[in-house]
Order: sequence, then structure tokens, then C-alpha cells
Amino acid sequence: MLEAGVGVQFVTKAVVPPDFIKLFTRFRGLVCCQIGLSCADDNIRKIFEPATASVSEKLATIKNLIEAGVTVGTRADPLVYGVTDSDGMLNDLFSATAGAGVKEVAVNYLFLRPAIRESIRVNIKDKALLAKVLGPYSEGCVLPIGLKNSQGLALPKEIREKAYERIKTIALSFGVSIHICGCQNPDITAELCNITRVSNPVQLTLFESSSG
Repeated sequence: MLEAGVGVQFVTKAVVPPDFIKLFTRFRGLVCCQIGLSCADDNIRKIFEPATASVSEKLATIKNLIEAGVTVGTRADPLVYGVTDSDGMLNDLFSATAGAGVKEVAVNYLFLRPAIRESIRVNIKDKALLAKVLGPYSEGCVLPIGLKNSQGLALPKEIREKAYERIKTIALSFGVSIHICGCQNPDITAELCNITRVSNPVQLTLFESSSG
């Protein structure tokens, strides 16, 4: 695909292997990605994303990708209300993000689809933490997602609006721009969170060729 000039975009919470970094270096401007980094505390990461790369591995991956000429953004998704969104944790997150060279971050709070809620109930053994995670959703609102063929439970609108404004202010202090995920916050914004773009935006339609 890259040899044919087709741009590639991907999202991952894993380490990008050296062979891929080497490949991407040959096609600067055609590759962009988002690295999932929702907190800078590995102990918290292990609770909510135990199978993902460590924080240090993600930060190293970001730096390697940027050096290879890849356009990189991060995804603070999901943020867990009252757990990973304190001022201190957000300062640590955006400090690490900016330090790695990232200037744009897509943000979204935990969106509870039925399977996700059940997974949280089963896998979080600490009952106090479980109550802290799920408690704010007792007065949440059901929202459609994506193409509106699915739905889930979001935090109350007022909570999200206030929280996102606070997050934007903290991120800006580190020179980081925040993009709210519109597909999971349709009652707040229509903004797109696919913030990484290839440098050449031209894409052929399905039935046209470059020669016309």
C-alpha cells in the first residue's frame, strides 16, 4: 500500500516493532497514528488496560515514530471520572505527552456499553474502586455511537462539559491541543477525534483512476 502511495493510519496501545519503524521511515508523510495513552501511572494502567504496553514503552514508541517521520497523536481514551482525571494525574499525562513530542490528544470519558460494563464488574476486584468507577453513571444518559447502530451509557452531560473544559485548560498549559471525541459525545460536539492525518489528503473515489 505504501509503495503505491496509499496513506495508512492506525491506532494502537501496543509497542510498534522496529521493522515497522524502519518501514515507515521510508514513507515519510504517508503514515500517521494514534497511541492510546490515558494516564501516566502504570499501576492504574494495569488495572484498566492490563494487556497494553507500559507507559514507558508507549512514550518510547511515540518518540521512535516521530523520529521516523510519522504523524503521531495520542488518545486519552478512556478517562475514568474521579479516578484518572484529577488535576495531578492530568498534569502528569500531558507533561509526558508533550515531552514525547505530541501536541494533539483525542479525549473521551469511559463510555459504558453493556459488554464493557460487565467486563469492569468482573475484572475490578476492589469493590470501593468499582463503585467509584460506576457510581457517576447512575444518573448518566444513553447515547448512540458511531453510525448510531449501537449505544451506551455516558456520564451526565453537565459533568462531561465541565470536565472537558478543565482538561483543555490543563492541556493548553503544556502546549497540547485537545479534541473531544464527537462520536461518543454527540450531545456536546460534532468534532472528529481522528486527529492524525496524512500530509496528502487526496483520495480517489471508488470508480475513478488517477489517469481519469
